[in-house]
Amino acid sequence: MDRLENILLNNNLEESFNLLTKRGREIIGLYYLEGYIDKAIAFRYKVTRENICKLRKNGLNKLKKYKNT
Repeated sequence: MDRLENILLNNNLEESFNLLTKRGREIIGLYYLEGYIDKAIAFRYKVTRENICKLRKNGLNKLKKYKNT
């Protein structure tokens, strides 16, 4: 996660990222840093692919919202 921390620091998003749920942080990390697809993440968490997509998008929207405040 060092790479993620650097990205967050460079974009002033570290505090915002910490406001996400643990699951939300993990999903974003798996998708954007580890290269997992929604289907693989869904299998890992035993939920639907659609649910993972929704959680990821909601997390990104929260990051955008906090960055703009």
